[in-house]
Amino acid sequence: MLSFRLAHLDDAALITPLLRTSDRLEVLRSGQGDVTGALRRSIEQSSHGMAGLFYDENGPIALFGVAPQCDVGIPWLVGTPSLIHHQKAFLRETRFWVRQWQKRYPLLMNHVDASYSQAIRWLSWLGFQIEPPQPTGLNGALFCRFSRQGED
Repeated sequence: MLSFRLAHLDDAALITPLLRTSDRLEVLRSGQGDVTGALRRSIEQSSHGMAGLFYDENGPIALFGVAPQCDVGIPWLVGTPSLIHHQKAFLRETRFWVRQWQKRYPLLMNHVDASYSQAIRWLSWLGFQIEPPQPTGLNGALFCRFSRQGED
């Protein structure tokens, strides 16, 4: 069963060795430095927004949150291969959180690795608009900006 709790800084080191290869590569290609450090910064930056951890009886499943930047929410998520065992619950929960964040932020926006097709499909399913790839990552790595406007 998929459970939820608020994230702690130590969760970055807990989940890093368990990450899906694509999630690890996305963090590295973004140019944010080492993965654990980048995740710790994401949790810290989300302290006035929200950061959470999905887990089951075997350990962490996904670390996620939204970092406030003026009126914009910057959503982020990394996951482990164990997400495959909780697909329905994960989809339901992430849709819930996006709707909650949208109540607070008129615009949700971030970037996704252009080669991470699974993440792009999931973001599209959540209602995000995906822009064409631009060389915005480390050494010109291609990333797509994604955004979702609040519903009136």
